[in-house]
Amino acid sequence: MSQRAQAAHALGGVRVLELASGVAGPFCSRLFADFGAEVLKVEAPDVGDETRAWGPFPGDRRDREQSGTFFFLNTDKRSVVLDPDSPADRERLLELVGEADVLVSSHSAERMRRWGLDPEAIAARNPRLVAISLTPFGQTGPLAEWKGHDLNAYHFSACGSRYCGRPGGEPLEHGTFSADFFAGYAAAAWGLACLLGRDRIGGGQSLDVASAEILGALFVGALNVGGYAQDGRFDRRTGGAGMGLAAPAGIVPCRDGHVLVIALEKAQWRGLRTAMGDPEWARPEIFEDMWERGRNADLIYTLLEAWARGLSKEEVMAVCQANGCPATAVYTMADLAKHPHLEARGALVDLEHPRLGRVRTFGAPIRLPDCPGGPRRGAPLLGDHGRSGFSAHAGEAEVGAGVAAAGATGAAARWSARPSPASDERALPLAGLRVANFGWGLVGPTAGQLLAFLGADVIKLESRSRPDIQRTIPPFWNGVPDPDRSIQNHAFWAGNRSATLDLKTDEGRALARELVDRSDVVIENFGHGVIERFGLAPASLCADRPDLIFASLSSTGQFGPLSGLRTYGNSLASLAGLDSLTGHADGRLQAMENAYADPLGGVIGAFAILLALAHRERTGRGQHVDYAQLEGVLQLVGPTFLDYVLNGRVGGALGNRHPVGAGAPHGVFPCSGSDRWIAIAVLDEGAWQGLVRALGDDEAWARDPAFADARGRVAGIERLHARLAEWTRRFERDALAARLQSFGVAASPVCDVADLLDHPHYRARETFVRVEHPLGFPETIYGAYVKCSRTRPAIRPGPAIGQDNEAVFRGLLGLSAERYAELVARRVIH
Repeated sequence: MSQRAQAAHALGGVRVLELASGVAGPFCSRLFADFGAEVLKVEAPDVGDETRAWGPFPGDRRDREQSGTFFFLNTDKRSVVLDPDSPADRERLLELVGEADVLVSSHSAERMRRWGLDPEAIAARNPRLVAISLTPFGQTGPLAEWKGHDLNAYHFSACGSRYCGRPGGEPLEHGTFSADFFAGYAAAAWGLACLLGRDRIGGGQSLDVASAEILGALFVGALNVGGYAQDGRFDRRTGGAGMGLAAPAGIVPCRDGHVLVIALEKAQWRGLRTAMGDPEWARPEIFEDMWERGRNADLIYTLLEAWARGLSKEEVMAVCQANGCPATAVYTMADLAKHPHLEARGALVDLEHPRLGRVRTFGAPIRLPDCPGGPRRGAPLLGDHGRSGFSAHAGEAEVGAGVAAAGATGAAARWSARPSPASDERALPLAGLRVANFGWGLVGPTAGQLLAFLGADVIKLESRSRPDIQRTIPPFWNGVPDPDRSIQNHAFWAGNRSATLDLKTDEGRALARELVDRSDVVIENFGHGVIERFGLAPASLCADRPDLIFASLSSTGQFGPLSGLRTYGNSLASLAGLDSLTGHADGRLQAMENAYADPLGGVIGAFAILLALAHRERTGRGQHVDYAQLEGVLQLVGPTFLDYVLNGRVGGALGNRHPVGAGAPHGVFPCSGSDRWIAIAVLDEGAWQGLVRALGDDEAWARDPAFADARGRVAGIERLHARLAEWTRRFERDALAARLQSFGVAASPVCDVADLLDHPHYRARETFVRVEHPLGFPETIYGAYVKCSRTRPAIRPGPAIGQDNEAVFRGLLGLSAERYAELVARRVIH
């Protein structure tokens, strides 16, 4: 990439060395590549990345150069073949480590030590390197050396046990690599923050990312662990159609597929009634209550289906949306491949590949108008870069140098001029950055929290007259409903300050603009047009402050045919095709019972902001970031989408089977006791032979020639899974997992909510921490879900409403005591 081309991309000139295989690590480094970084991918001789063997392959003809999964995860990279166990190759690898800005790896701590790549050795060789490790269970803790895949990490997070499946039936995963994709996003965001701030804290550092911990903390734990820690109770999956026991909030068949119908609020229910022609069955007053509708869910869904069967998914979505009901189509891979909204936003791109030809895939998940991203080149052939290193220009446009570009003014210059003392081990890479966070729900808070954990001063703007919806959701401290006592709110808003304003008043809007003028970043995730009605239009603010980064984290983006669509977080799984892949092995769909997309969207939103900051570090220019949460979730179906592109298969629900059929057994199996399960994933011959040995001589079925290779096991997966389930149900869960691990099999407990707090591995990693709320009560929330060698965030629970009003309005904005008291009395500050 030329110097001019580097300057056009947020991460141009950044050098990333990838020593990773599978999904999480390669996806993380692909995100860097999407925005201009040069990525050298180190692969093993002859075989390369394991996903080269997974497929999908065109016409199902196995060819390591034509794997759709590999293609999707590795666009814009160069392949270098090295064997780190060879002394000569290891020396070449260490030379590349010395040249890199970022190292992305997916190997165990023991293997990295053997290669001379433990954190201490890396720091000695390249003190400025940001080294990111992505593994299922992390580099520390009792399970650090356990073998694992996405299935193991996902179910160790308790996501399936809590949110997907029927009571008594096996917990389910999305039909994709849910834990690994989430971890890849989180690693990219935290890694970029550490890259941006490496001069502020005195150099690079090592990051330890555990896929299970990311999902267990940010999704399942945030919503459930605080309540369990308080009273010892927790919920399990209900088998509900969509959002627990309320209705309607689930998947409904229609004429040409499925729709996700959500109508929980009274206005939404009435809108749905209108959309259906106000049928008599929907009129009883008892159905005005969503919980009462939930108690009659079987009847409700039967009658909804009878109506929807006469309409297409687009027709159901259109008539419901027009009447205020946030119903959305459950799109398939075929729908996505030609959808006008994705076309209009550039979310679909066509790339050339020397063996696959022209391939349609997804573009970058974020729109940055001043520094566009997105893949420009297909995935590499094995060893296409020989033993060469980084290009001559790489590193010349350095990110994280700690000095604003010449001519930078305003907040950009102020932030860059505030280095933290290098001797302070707690120094945070984003110290000095100020964020005005107008976000609400989960997306805005999670984005702001990530920045706050890494040192930014994040000020949540809210109102007592209309509290954030997360303040109204239990569990509450001591069981007393109060907007200042919601434990899950305190988890998602940890690290933030709180200031209150009535944005319906002229004075409130004026104060909000003053705060924006003293901030580097603005975050909002309101519905279409809301922020403009508050007098905070991004075009106006960015014109007044050319260095301002204004981040809009909406569901479907600021433009395109679906912009302005009414959605919940759950809706994004339907629009992105994820719901079309989630369900039972017999093909029946089963929606996740909570919004996986919400915390995921917050993490991606933070990554988008950090990309804009990287661009501003060089140019002094801010921009209006347009992140559509839909496009972030879309990446998760990439491997299955490539199967449609290459073979015309639309995919469907597979239970816990491997998303692209790369191996078997691959599923969740019963153990002794009530609702006790184990996740087992066999993706290579060594693991299969280990499982055969663990089964012992009594299980002769395992030596059936039909199961002798991966193809046979995948073809006979139903019989294989049935026989394995007969065996696993004899054993206690944790003991069986440990036994199978001793034979080299990727097996792990399927955790429930209690395990997130009680399991020795989560305890050792301090995933959840006990904190004291400013109002004086103790509570349990998640801590730093990425472990950094130099950056150790102080975890502070989410604030009480308006607890920082004086500090913000008098201290930061300079209001006099009299003026402040007047605005409080008139409820402008309220």
